[in-house]
Amino acid sequence: SCVKTKEEYEAALADNSFDLILSDYSLPHFDGLAALDIARQRHPETPVIVVSGTMDEETAVESLKRGAADYVFKDRLSRLPSAIRRAMTAAEEATRHQQAEETIREQAALLDMAKDAILVRNLEERILYWNKSAERLYGWSAAEALGQNANELLYPGDSLQLQQARQQVLERGEWVGELQQVNREGQPLTVESRWSLVRDPAGQPKANLIINTDITERKKLEAQFLRIQRLETIGALTGGIAHDLNNLLAPILLGTQLLGDKLAGEDGQKILGTMRASALRGSEMIKQILAFARGVGGGVVVVDLKQLLAEVGRLVRGTFLRAVRIQINIAESLYSVLGNATQLHQVLLNLCVNARDAMPRGGVLSLEASNITLDGKVTRLQPEPASGPYVMVTVSDTGQGISPELMDKIFEPFFTTKAPGKGTGLGLSTVLGIVKSHGGFLDVASEVGKGTTFQVYLPAHLPTEPATA
Repeated sequence: SCVKTKEEYEAALADNSFDLILSDYSLPHFDGLAALDIARQRHPETPVIVVSGTMDEETAVESLKRGAADYVFKDRLSRLPSAIRRAMTAAEEATRHQQAEETIREQAALLDMAKDAILVRNLEERILYWNKSAERLYGWSAAEALGQNANELLYPGDSLQLQQARQQVLERGEWVGELQQVNREGQPLTVESRWSLVRDPAGQPKANLIINTDITERKKLEAQFLRIQRLETIGALTGGIAHDLNNLLAPILLGTQLLGDKLAGEDGQKILGTMRASALRGSEMIKQILAFARGVGGGVVVVDLKQLLAEVGRLVRGTFLRAVRIQINIAESLYSVLGNATQLHQVLLNLCVNARDAMPRGGVLSLEASNITLDGKVTRLQPEPASGPYVMVTVSDTGQGISPELMDKIFEPFFTTKAPGKGTGLGLSTVLGIVKSHGGFLDVASEVGKGTTFQVYLPAHLPTEPATA
């Protein structure tokens, strides 16, 4: 369409869209630069070519600065067709570029919605892309990560896994495996990593697209499961050995009893007494081993845990040194549990004795119990989620604590940190066996120099309500 006034021009721009605008520099009541400004405001994507017979070189340059695609003098109108082609081509390129940018923004938004950490690193290891999940997983924002060396950022030292990934992705175009990394705080992470090689238009390697899934917690649960399997295997082996030892001790005990009737001398009686006491100690230790190995079965009744805890509390208060201060906090309406009262008494007493022994110079021993409802809880020794009503019994001390490297060993049979002759190393193994036989599980937390806390979780026994008519 052709317009001559500013009003007609604005109306045309309001009602229509155009592929190209040709504007004369000299117009009634307004000039070509004003027309250019209006076009840039209303339709910034539409190219404008200014045509004039009076415009000087300086004004022509000004029109380009304001956004004109080109200018043509009227005495050189032969240039107009080529100027139009150039302007249309440039406009098409700009549109394609804008669409590509919009597509990239949409794809980036989708990548940011992904739960996996996604990054792109070039062959010089510099990070080119870093999505929102990468920010959450590693702790660095995109602004901080972009341009950084990915190896220095994510790997604490030389990594054979990383070297394998880099080599294989260049050879095969892809790699999948597990990598050990660290976050901003230096905490270790395990990721399932998928690498894909990105090539340039000439087919040459350009960068690596990497998708990392955080499997740190899953690996911890797998390790816990393996530890439990190891304990069960050790228990089975230990049970067989203990059974044979028990058979060997039986005739020794019987022999000391028979010899006691025949030896009259005092010295002989002392020797027999020592032999009998040693054999009995060995027999008791074997009973503990067998209890651990067999899963500690026994008669099952409804156990009033509140009463049982009160008995244990009275016992430790009456027998432990005064340097160990006893604190007891038991919920009023504590659930009952199904189990063997004698075995549960042994669990609580073993934990209290361990707490006392961890405080040779005195401290605070806390014994607490409360009702709790679990919703998929897992612990170091309970990889399967536990749900439902439980009784949680907590035994804590302010003693020496357990170092992290020993935490995975404390439940193994015969492992002890006590001096020789001070313990068999079966206390916590027995505790674990008893608790597992009651359908419960354990959790433990410790800090060197501050103390240790054991939590025993036992399934609650809730009496069923009688049916009403």
